[in-house]
Amino acid sequence: MRNLFILSIFLLLFSCNTKKEDTAKQQAPTLNISVFIDLSDRLTRATFPPSQMSRDTAIIAYLTDYFKQQTLGPQILNSQNSIKVFFYPTPHIQEISTLAQGLSVEIATLKGVKKRTALDSMKTNFLTNLSQIYNVALEQQNFIGCDIWDFFSNKKVDQLCIRPNARNIIIILTDGYLYYANNKQQQGNAYSYVLPQTLAKANSSLITKRQGLENLEVLMLEVNPYTPTQRDPLIHVLEEWFHEMGVKRFLAVETDLPTTIQPIIKNFLE
Repeated sequence: MRNLFILSIFLLLFSCNTKKEDTAKQQAPTLNISVFIDLSDRLTRATFPPSQMSRDTAIIAYLTDYFKQQTLGPQILNSQNSIKVFFYPTPHIQEISTLAQGLSVEIATLKGVKKRTALDSMKTNFLTNLSQIYNVALEQQNFIGCDIWDFFSNKKVDQLCIRPNARNIIIILTDGYLYYANNKQQQGNAYSYVLPQTLAKANSSLITKRQGLENLEVLMLEVNPYTPTQRDPLIHVLEEWFHEMGVKRFLAVETDLPTTIQPIIKNFLE
């Protein structure tokens, strides 16, 4: 009888803990994850193996696994979770533009079994399309670059990456040297771009044109300084810019092996 009593207590406690975990998962905030990829000549920069393409796709693979894990379960029927991978400005190469259209999943727009089907096929679809996009860019050597500064400064981020009543997370894959030839601006020692030349100047910074991004979290990955001495100034300039725009949570991380980056992503997301 005593053993039966202990077993009953154990099962009761286990059941309570399971219910608490299920309830917590059901009450988790809506996930709105955006991945902004810098499709520039950073793809050709020498890195210790693996290649930049392999590093980026490993990050995407981890993010799709995380998104699926957070969306599956009884809550999937009412889930508003969404994830997308995008480029800015929009690529003018037709093949890349077409492939990029398959890099998003919005659970709320799907019905019934299509929700689970989309989650099951998401990782394969994303990695297949991204690999083709990177290969096209590398073959043509016609890099469109990206304008991260304009994306934040002119409120494109508000339109594409921020939703009410959601946890809005943007993950940027870039080497950290922001530059777009068609949008070069300067105000004293503040710039719309970050280059080794600007980092060499005292009190160099990024022009801050706006605030109001308290409902956004920013994780910048694959920061790759040209020299070790540029690492701290580069990360400082980037993080100070996010701070001045009001981003509530931000982190810039230097490039490393995927096995090292994944725990950093996990800690940030959780």
